[in-house]
Amino acid sequence: MGKLAQKQETVEVLKEHLGKATIAVVADYRGLTVSELTQLRRELYKEKAQFTVAKNTLAIHAIKDTELDALKDSLKGPTALLIGQADQVAPVKILTEFFKKNKKSNQIRAGVLDSKLLSPAEVDQLAKLPPLEELRGKLVGAINSPLSGIVSAISSPQRGLVNVLDQYAKRLQEA
Repeated sequence: MGKLAQKQETVEVLKEHLGKATIAVVADYRGLTVSELTQLRRELYKEKAQFTVAKNTLAIHAIKDTELDALKDSLKGPTALLIGQADQVAPVKILTEFFKKNKKSNQIRAGVLDSKLLSPAEVDQLAKLPPLEELRGKLVGAINSPLSGIVSAISSPQRGLVNVLDQYAKRLQEA
């Protein structure tokens, strides 16, 4: 297989993965050893995400005319793509925690979430969001709170009436 065919195949594979992406982040991978990259990839695989080192020109061809076209300007220098295909927060959280835990000064250059370009600061804020299950729990609690207040307000007069009748019955028995 010639070099051109290999490059075309790489672009097609990247296009396929990026087409399924719920989130894509461009990061610098310099300073990461092969074992560190392998460890990071294993953690990301659990969340249906991948961390792929790609040549910038091939990545530019893969994102051309797609929702991820906004990443084109951040594809400079040694580049790795974080491609999340399920949860949007968990892969970004894993990547940022990995860089912090291993004391790497790698920078996140940009990201795309729902066709919107994210700055490095916005990607960092995304990583700080609580897990999806916790957010769902908070939502259920917020929905449940007014309902329990309504139930309490509705049942309060009946409870009061029962208490008054009970007190009245006790007085009649004493008399």
